[in-house]
Amino acid sequence: MILRREILKAFGLLGASSALLQSNPLLALQVTADKQHGASDYKGLVCIMLNGGNDAFNMVFPDTTHPQYQNYMNSRQALAVPNYVNQPQYLANKGDDRYSKQLLPIMLRDLVGQQHALSFHPGMEGLQSLARGNQVAVIANTGVLIEPGSRDEFKKNKKRKPAFLFAHNQQRKAVYSGVGDNNVTTGWAGHMNEQLSFKYVQPNAVLPMGISFRGSNQWLRGQHSIGAVLAPGKPSKIIGLDDKGNKRQQARVETVQTLQSLPSDDVLIRVMRGKLTSAQDLATVLTQLWAENSKALAKIDAFFDDGKLSRQLAGVAQTILLRESLGMQRQVFMVELGGFDTHAGQIDKQPLLLAELSRAITSFQQALASLSLTKQVTTFTASDFGRTLTSNGSGTDHGWGSHQLVIGSAVQGGLYGQWPIMLRGGADDYRSGRLLPSTSLTQINASLAAWFGASKNDVNDLFPNLKDFPTGSLPLFKRM
Repeated sequence: MILRREILKAFGLLGASSALLQSNPLLALQVTADKQHGASDYKGLVCIMLNGGNDAFNMVFPDTTHPQYQNYMNSRQALAVPNYVNQPQYLANKGDDRYSKQLLPIMLRDLVGQQHALSFHPGMEGLQSLARGNQVAVIANTGVLIEPGSRDEFKKNKKRKPAFLFAHNQQRKAVYSGVGDNNVTTGWAGHMNEQLSFKYVQPNAVLPMGISFRGSNQWLRGQHSIGAVLAPGKPSKIIGLDDKGNKRQQARVETVQTLQSLPSDDVLIRVMRGKLTSAQDLATVLTQLWAENSKALAKIDAFFDDGKLSRQLAGVAQTILLRESLGMQRQVFMVELGGFDTHAGQIDKQPLLLAELSRAITSFQQALASLSLTKQVTTFTASDFGRTLTSNGSGTDHGWGSHQLVIGSAVQGGLYGQWPIMLRGGADDYRSGRLLPSTSLTQINASLAAWFGASKNDVNDLFPNLKDFPTGSLPLFKRM
């Protein structure tokens, strides 16, 4: 016999209990949340997936006094940012005000106290300001690594490389797994949520800990649950099931109601009914929450522009605003920005994407500040892989190592990992300008999970290959 609770669990809605079916589920949830926890115990984790493989070597690059500046300029040539921003064909020089020419210098201290003179790409003024406020960690030359090794060891197959190293779909799987394994269909955030749900998910929680604003995602999928999928903005009724609509919609509602009432021993039909009922219940509760908090939600929305990533992060911030009414002490969010597969036209495409990334993150931090939650929410970037250090003539091709960002007031800003030798054929060149990562994503993920609340044993279970990296997880966070 399949129980309703088991159905909810199967579809990632564990915690959406019978309160959803009460005449006033909002009231029941609010009372429970108010009694059981407060905002001081809240934490949120936000992953921004830069789909396509971001060329981070132009997102953060050496300034003129950096030891690798000349190597960067020589290797990238026309693709080096200081070169192309002054070229006539760069759209900022043709009067397009969406583009900027101004380089944005920052000084970042590494773990041994050395200062690094770097620059953000023009148009990323918001991230420059956050970095100067010690709220941005730049992890240099990181990527999917199953185990550490030298270039020769990987080339001679003495060390394990991720399978299908430069394939988008396979490397996204490896990134989401947390351990470089593209043979799994689950993600480290999904597993972490299952580890922590008994502690942080209230009995009457409306949503699971994991929420995607960009469709179903492997990163949020665990062994027994999947994350919820929401759309940014005001919640709406399930498409086609509005009983106040036209005759066709009313007939559809009646048909669905009839199907749901028919007796059946078919397990799949019963699961389908449970899923549909849960979705209807969830839509009802979210609609009530939105109506009750409309003014506060509108204030949050006002921080954001109409960019795709901004809209998603607005949804994240609004869901965080509702955290207590939703009965949540921990939330994990997935958002995405696409278009980073810049084999051609990179000088036209990437500046707009990086500017949008910076604006959206800056708006998100401002929204969090209005909620006094900048220390309790951490945001980080991820991508399929890096890109080649060298140009193919109009863009870059699939690479390996790249830079990633971790943002928040709990973050100890600075430079982490080793800045690479930015030279084709140099010590860090694995092959044809594809840099071998010196820091594993596992080391970043382990730090994020520990900050979020995973115990040492939980972290070791999530990332069994962490022990293979001598330096362990990165010390990304301030001591509180």
